[in-house]
Parts: sequence; C-alpha cells; structure tokens
Amino acid sequence: MFPALTIASNALQVQSRRAEEIAASVASMGATQTVGNGRNTASAGGISPVRVGALPIGDEVETMVSLKEVELAYRMNAAVIATASEMLDSLLDVINPEKR
Repeated sequence: MFPALTIASNALQVQSRRAEEIAASVASMGATQTVGNGRNTASAGGISPVRVGALPIGDEVETMVSLKEVELAYRMNAAVIATASEMLDSLLDVINPEKR
C-alpha cells in the first residue's frame, strides 16, 4: 500500500512540473494581433507583433492536449491516493475498532 502512495505522490510532482512547463511555454509564446487582411502586424508595416492574452502562436491543439493529459494524470493519481487511504482506514478499523 505504501509503495502505491509513493508512486502516486511522485507522479503528482512530475505532473505539477509538467503543468508549470506548459504554462511557461504558453506565456512565453503569446499571440500576435492580425490586421484586417489576415496578415500579422509584423508583416503589415514592420511593427513588432503585439501580444494578445496568453494563447500560443503555434501548437494550440498540442498544448491543450498536454494540459488535458496533465489533468487526467492528476485525477488518476489522486484516485490512487484516495483508495489507498480508504484501505488503510479500513485496516485500522479492523485492527483496533475502539479507537475510531
């Protein structure tokens, strides 16, 4: 039971780092504002791109899929921890029911 808790806890830490990396990537990429003809402002008049929000310029879909993977991994590992906790509580109830 304790190895399962250790593995799930480590997995949560990994996913936390992964979410931070994705967020930093999204924040660093930004988005560019486009002019009416569909060209970005950098090509419209030599003006540098204007950052609008925190949307990625290139791989929006890949970024969103990665974030969904992180969310699902969090859910799965949280479920493992919750199940192990319930099992440990049940074991303690069987061993010493008076203290509960």
